[in-house]
Amino acid sequence: MKTRILTAGALLLSACASGPSDGPGSASVQAAGTTQRSRTQAAATVESLPAQTLPAGKCGLFLWTQDEPRHFILFYPAGGAAADAILNGRQEKLKIESQGGEVFTQFMTQMAFRSADGIPVKLTIEPGEIIDGGRRVPAARMISQDGEGWEIITPLAGLTACQPE
Repeated sequence: MKTRILTAGALLLSACASGPSDGPGSASVQAAGTTQRSRTQAAATVESLPAQTLPAGKCGLFLWTQDEPRHFILFYPAGGAAADAILNGRQEKLKIESQGGEVFTQFMTQMAFRSADGIPVKLTIEPGEIIDGGRRVPAARMISQDGEGWEIITPLAGLTACQPE
């Protein structure tokens, strides 16, 4: 009997301790929590780039994630100074820093980019078969970092395509 009373008392005491408080610190905690939720809702994650249009006579590299559902996450116009990409759930403009490896169509198999806020992005591409107006990219890998510095490796696939003049 004493055990039941003590258990019931402990449950009631813990319920009181974990409930909302009218104390001085509670309003600031609630306000901070509300502000954090609003920021999170306002900064909704983006999963895919919008459709891209190539001008006549220009070529582009189009890459999608390999997992399902596939998301269009990188577009790089041949000879351009920057690529459009989805990085950490945001659409970013990635400035090209270097290119190396082998040439395929108008692209290189290894490229290094940097986001506006300094995140390095490395792209390695495996060229595939030549198709009408471009070339397949059966495998590519994008290596970037998240906000906490963890390396993110994203397997990609896609193609290069050229718009006739």
